Amino acid sequence: MSVPEAIALVRANSLQKSYGTGRTAVEALRDVDVEIRDGEAVALMGPSGCGKSTLLRVIGLIHTPSSGSLTVDGRESPTGRNARARLRNSFFGYLHQEFALIDNLTAAQNVAIPMEYARPPIKRQTRKLSSRTMLSRLGLDWAADRRADELSGGERQRVALARALINSPRIVLADEPTGALDSTTGSQILDVLLTMSQSGTALLIATHDPAVADRCHRVISMRDGRIVST
Repeated sequence: MSVPEAIALVRANSLQKSYGTGRTAVEALRDVDVEIRDGEAVALMGPSGCGKSTLLRVIGLIHTPSSGSLTVDGRESPTGRNARARLRNSFFGYLHQEFALIDNLTAAQNVAIPMEYARPPIKRQTRKLSSRTMLSRLGLDWAADRRADELSGGERQRVALARALINSPRIVLADEPTGALDSTTGSQILDVLLTMSQSGTALLIATHDPAVADRCHRVISMRDGRIVST
């Protein structure tokens, strides 16, 4: 796929992220420079432990970098906890490899969670309708009232995808979204993500799968916490 000409939604400069101190310190990110543009689908590849998941979490404002700068939609990322949470909820959709659903909630209730923290507030009836509509778009209208722990792996991943998309994010961060799925289900999930990209939502997909990378606009490769090619 060719890279679309568009503005930078996210730009990272000299990002560093360390965990621990002294002899136990781990440098997860080392001088990372990266840019993700509007409507662009980017595959993030590299061996396990190279820093892919850490980079997704730092870009998505889940973790704060040890040093370096991160701009989101042209502005320096906020430092305050509440401001970061508001921007994270409105600007980003996050698709976890392990789905991260709450098992004793229904599919619709899981999908509605990001809307509960939206500003301005979204009325309960609107949240309920929107979550069911999103599930229907992903072929899961029948599962709206099923508990998450009653669903198969592929169904749970589609619920997680519906939750990631429910607030119409500008960028979706997907951590190995097809890694735990069979090839048919994984391809279906990727189809939905790439359709979102065609409508303007940017994608950053951490993956080991060359077939996923081949369908993206470009590939960023990581090794030992560094970007080695873009």
